[in-house]
Amino acid sequence: MSKGALVIGASRGIGRQIALTLSRNNYKVGVAAKTAISSDTLPGSIHTVTADIEAEAGRGTPIVCNVRSEEDIKGAVQTCMKEFGRLDVAVYNAGAILWDKVINTNTKRFDLMNEVNARGAYIMVQEVLPHFLEQKSGKIILVSPPIYNRFFKGKTTYAMSKVGMTVLVHGLANELRGTGVSISALWPATVIRSHVTDKINVPLKLMRTPDIFADAVVKIVEDPTERLNGQALIDEDYLRTTGLSDFTKYRCDSEHEPPRMMPKIFPSLFVEEEDQNLRIPNNKSQL
Repeated sequence: MSKGALVIGASRGIGRQIALTLSRNNYKVGVAAKTAISSDTLPGSIHTVTADIEAEAGRGTPIVCNVRSEEDIKGAVQTCMKEFGRLDVAVYNAGAILWDKVINTNTKRFDLMNEVNARGAYIMVQEVLPHFLEQKSGKIILVSPPIYNRFFKGKTTYAMSKVGMTVLVHGLANELRGTGVSISALWPATVIRSHVTDKINVPLKLMRTPDIFADAVVKIVEDPTERLNGQALIDEDYLRTTGLSDFTKYRCDSEHEPPRMMPKIFPSLFVEEEDQNLRIPNNKSQL
């Protein structure tokens, strides 16, 4: 039986590949993004990705979705429910990025990154949760990084918006235990090739194709357990746990293994007093 998936931020790059790979694994896919018309300066759209899916005999539904609009995100979820009859997977890949010092990042850009990154992800999660909880199953994946200090350097404002998404993953996981629904974060180990990397001429030897990230997404959503609930995963590291050891097929330059940009080990966020709860001001609050 086909299942339903929503990919927000699916018009190009990683999002496009996630949509294609989910379709190849028997998912009907809601292809949601802001770009409805492909152009030379911004190639790829919800319609070109949908056409790619349908060329492979899959089913895709193009959905115009400006993630700064709460109504657009809610409409994307509702469209998937109407078109597919159910929704099993929700991936939030939309993102706004600016790497600069705090002193150089004005409030307008701060608001943009928070609206597109943390706020947009939060709205999608709130909208899919009632459906997932009712059917007692569902996977949510947010494209956000593990939390560690080096990530903040030189891009603090951007990091605030992305780490906020990861906090949502860690925190909501506590509420989802035993429900059949899970939420995970996923982030690439290396640079992933995209329109942006091509535009700024990043050498191929430094990058992997988006397929590695999409393959990790499919492995996560097909995991029948809740063991990934609340985890902030790295694509390569997670795929290694599934038995994959040869990553040469993901190279952009077949002769070079791209360097890893992420740490190999991340700090634990758990504390010794993890189970000691001081409830203030009511029985639902914890410190």
